[in-house]
Amino acid sequence: MLDPHRPESGKINKRSVVDLIMDQLLSDITSGVYRPGTKLPNEYELIEKMQVSRNSLREAIKILTAMGIVEIRRGDGTYVCSQVNPSVFDNVVYSMISGESTSAEMLELRQILDDATVRLAIEKITEEEMLRLEQNIQQMRVALAEGKTGLAQELDLNFHMVLIESCKNVFFIRIAKGVYGIFERSIGQNVCLEKLDSKAPVYHQRILECIREKDYRRVHQVVADSLITWRERL
Repeated sequence: MLDPHRPESGKINKRSVVDLIMDQLLSDITSGVYRPGTKLPNEYELIEKMQVSRNSLREAIKILTAMGIVEIRRGDGTYVCSQVNPSVFDNVVYSMISGESTSAEMLELRQILDDATVRLAIEKITEEEMLRLEQNIQQMRVALAEGKTGLAQELDLNFHMVLIESCKNVFFIRIAKGVYGIFERSIGQNVCLEKLDSKAPVYHQRILECIREKDYRRVHQVVADSLITWRERL
């Protein structure tokens, strides 16, 4: 159960609850309570244990998924990622999670990482990964057309995760996924309540074209354009 005597309790907002859930789960993972490759307790058990709402728990799991700490296996449950090693957990990323940062700073960091990701992808992406990205874009178009915003948001995140994995650099992948998790926490919780930008598939298509054509000159502008909507919502 989360400590009811912590300063945040009383008149606690949703973000504070999500932070507490993340802190508890990260602590359990780093201390070995939940080891790499093992399954977390089911949603009901975690809700009962922590005395939190389903929405707050799901938000925390969503962020940890974006960070590459846990993975959701449809129809099975949530697992600690097998590559997470508690003894060498990224303290830099953890300190960023625990600290304070402005939305503008996080957006600036996101652009730097996206720019680097696309440039690395140009050099290392495979045909299979490009096909997965193309399929993702098509699926996202359909989801948006059918009003399935939640699915579209999942596909949006998945697009970037595939792109990051295509960089084939384990250290970069860990840092980039960590930044995406922090980005979701600092900005995404507010934006996710709104309709996902209908132009997202267009921006993703431009990123993919930039990679396919190995057009380094367009990288910065294409990435900047893809973040316009986020800037407008700050």
